[in-house]
Amino acid sequence: MVDIPVMTVARSLSRCLVVLLLAVGVACGQGDPSGDPDDAGAVRERDVSFETSDELTLTGRLFGSGKVGITLGHMFPADATSWYPAARRLARAGYMALAFNFRGYATSEGDKQVAATPSDIEAAMNFLRATDARDVVFVGASMGATASMIAAEQLDPLAVVSVSAPLRFMGLDAPAVAGRVQRPVLLLAARGDGEAFSAIEELERALPNPETKLYEGDAHGTNLLADRPEAIDEILTFLRRYAPLDRSKPASTP
Repeated sequence: MVDIPVMTVARSLSRCLVVLLLAVGVACGQGDPSGDPDDAGAVRERDVSFETSDELTLTGRLFGSGKVGITLGHMFPADATSWYPAARRLARAGYMALAFNFRGYATSEGDKQVAATPSDIEAAMNFLRATDARDVVFVGASMGATASMIAAEQLDPLAVVSVSAPLRFMGLDAPAVAGRVQRPVLLLAARGDGEAFSAIEELERALPNPETKLYEGDAHGTNLLADRPEAIDEILTFLRRYAPLDRSKPASTP
């Protein structure tokens, strides 16, 4: 029998333990692609790209999966990353959320053209449908909210969510089309957010099917969602009513 020193055995066991712990750590890391320790549950997410009708490549990040896709249009001068926390909440609720960069922002091709943002939303919608979305909802913040209402007039999504939308912005004119948006529109704004708050009354009059939720404070766009997390709950309640995940439960009408 060969005597093996106790210290040699201890060192071998220690090395094995370290390898095992590293393996477990790697496996756990793969389970949380968001890398956000505040997330209650991880969602599948990946970088994507798609083309507009005028052959520009837009970039974004796709969160979750499901038969109901959501386009997330960002505010000015932010980019798609401003939507990431909310996108993870939507994905955990069962929706497929696409936070994308309008042309000229972040890594999307082209020059910044605010007037072309509705066309970019159409490209995002087409991408979601090609990625197996049965239905689509337009959601936007500030510039992205105004663009979403304008796109909805032509593209007829299941519903629209508008966070802090100005009436008009750099060539976008929501009142010009609002009366023809037949789907439900949820309007969110903070009472202290001057232009967005003042826009609510005119949009309520112009839209056929508006729902409104106001919050205290002056946070704007996606900052409102970060400042008032209950606003995400309001959006989810609206989506479950008008864009249900189960097609056997048809969307309600206002």
